[in-house]
Amino acid sequence: MPPSSKFAGVDFSELPVEHLTSELTISGQGFRCLRGEFVTYWRQGRIQRDIDARISQCWILRCEDSLAGYITLLTDKLELDEPILLEEGVQYQSFPAIKIGLLAVDKRAKGAGRRLVEWAVEYVAAEISPTVGVRFMTVDALYDPDTTPPYDASGFYEKFGFQFVDPNESLPSSVPYRTMYLDLKPLIDLLSIQDND
Repeated sequence: MPPSSKFAGVDFSELPVEHLTSELTISGQGFRCLRGEFVTYWRQGRIQRDIDARISQCWILRCEDSLAGYITLLTDKLELDEPILLEEGVQYQSFPAIKIGLLAVDKRAKGAGRRLVEWAVEYVAAEISPTVGVRFMTVDALYDPDTTPPYDASGFYEKFGFQFVDPNESLPSSVPYRTMYLDLKPLIDLLSIQDND
């Protein structure tokens, strides 16, 4: 009989996403991410160093004292080859954005990645966009052709509506990721309507 999962039966959609602060300490002991480098980043303090340096901020999902996953957000710039907002009278090809820097979940925490991305999209649309000019989110979706099968995170982000900055980019790309973006305006508009009701 296989051992039971550390997070068996946990509904991550019901758990709060918590902002990682110096007061909230969690070791990450037993954290098992499919990508080992994301475990190393946590254990070696890279995430906390980036927070302390004000390079990014981090939010976590935990079940009791066990880390189920984390997501970092930072500022970015979306650069496109063509203007995409001509119908709105905007001719820019470069836009401010909020970037998902790192998304890491314990491989036993089914649904934790979805919860963190859904939370981040809503957080940026509801909390950041009304105070700062930002309409887009970006992510560098990891692509690793050296694994069997090749590791490609882009399919996960496509489920949330993210699109490729360069949909014609050949694989394997010259860098270990493919940049994607999400237009938050439909959600921002929906939230605005709900606030006015």
